[in-house]
Amino acid sequence: MHSDFKVSVCMITYGHEKYIRQAIEGVLMQECDFEVELIISNDCSPDMTDEVVQDIVKNYPKKSRIKYFKHEINLGIMPNLFFSLEQCTGKYVAMCEGDDYWITKDKLQKQVDILENNEDGGLVYSNAKHYIEKTGEYLEFPYKDIKNPNQIIPEMLKSKFIEFASTVFRKKILDTVLETLREELKGKVIGDTRILLETIYISKLYYLNEVSCVYRILDGSASHPMTIDKFIFTLQDSYFCRKSFVQRNNLNRAWLSDSICNTNRILINKAFVVNSCLDTIHLLKNILILDTFKYCKWNVFKKKMNLSIWIKFVLSLIGIGVLRQKLK
Repeated sequence: MHSDFKVSVCMITYGHEKYIRQAIEGVLMQECDFEVELIISNDCSPDMTDEVVQDIVKNYPKKSRIKYFKHEINLGIMPNLFFSLEQCTGKYVAMCEGDDYWITKDKLQKQVDILENNEDGGLVYSNAKHYIEKTGEYLEFPYKDIKNPNQIIPEMLKSKFIEFASTVFRKKILDTVLETLREELKGKVIGDTRILLETIYISKLYYLNEVSCVYRILDGSASHPMTIDKFIFTLQDSYFCRKSFVQRNNLNRAWLSDSICNTNRILINKAFVVNSCLDTIHLLKNILILDTFKYCKWNVFKKKMNLSIWIKFVLSLIGIGVLRQKLK
């Protein structure tokens, strides 16, 4: 076993009583020739998450590898993430939130080997399955291994193709990224996309072509909110994190075209299926009109904002969408 470095696994958790055991066990089953520490930061969960974690720690023979922190006051997602990352002492940091989990025993070994052999690498990711908790359905997507480094950032701006649970970062790169984002992340919900974008901007991205983890989709979670206000806030944050990244690094504004159109499409589609006129108006008034004119390329706009979207927009505007839902 190597003694010259270790890997830290960062696991933040809140209300993950049903899932945290699977997340922890996925880390503890790793077979590596280096030391692994697991940092668990429980953000004052209102359920039995603490009891589950305490039970695992008590019965795990190498309990010194687990550093468990339970906050008595809820910090919020981003402060909890920063806190847990500050506890990480490894040369590399792997991410796994408390409702996701790893499924291969050699995930860390393979990813760390890639970073050890490529000093220019700041991040290595793998494929992931999506698990929809509500339906029990697993989804697999064709993942992207982008060969042309000039296309990585434009592709990430189009849509995030890396799941946080699949990532291992070089800590010195991650520390630089977090310092850049510290102020911007206050009060936000989209942390992973911001961190991923900044990391691939200042370092090289590497890819492990296998499914190593599962990303769990939970209704009501921070990234899949149920209320309209939170839905809009999360959607806007997903776009504005891309916009601020492009502006901060003086990149091509036209790279935002897909994200602008995707945001507008989601707002219109949601406006068409809600059953409240107030919710419909609230959704439609957040359409990115100004940014569409300023940054969106015509060919992307024409492709994304097709006839069916415009029909839904008009029908929502005159209340047909709401009437349709009420008739259902």
